[in-house]
Amino acid sequence: MTLKEFILSRVQVFFVLVTLILFGSAVYGGIYAPQQELHYYHLFSPIIIAAACILPTCVTYFKKEPTPLQYIIRQIIELILIEVIVMFLVSPPPKYSGSEIKFYVGIGIMILIIYMIIEVVSWLKKYKQAIKLTEQLKTFQTAE
Repeated sequence: MTLKEFILSRVQVFFVLVTLILFGSAVYGGIYAPQQELHYYHLFSPIIIAAACILPTCVTYFKKEPTPLQYIIRQIIELILIEVIVMFLVSPPPKYSGSEIKFYVGIGIMILIIYMIIEVVSWLKKYKQAIKLTEQLKTFQTAE
């Protein structure tokens, strides 16, 4: 993967992240803090969180194809860094009725679900590209 392709994939992941963070925040807030009111400046938080979450994905950039173990280790490091960044950026609501541990566990689970959705979407995109490339190779081989 070239650097340009990697940067373009990170931009795509950013926009998917913003969407999923907005959706996750709406669901989580609707369940655990339905009485809270949001102000317009709260709409910037998904953008800030998504931008901060893109930074750890730089550890997954490879100039050449990684081994499966290297890939798994870097994905785990990426997930841990994302969890730490989001936990640092997100704070519990000021008048939260439950415990803060419950709040942070819920956020952690939401991050994990969003991370898994992003990975599945990325895998499906790569799978589609691989099928297209395979078909092109087959037509090229039969043409000769």
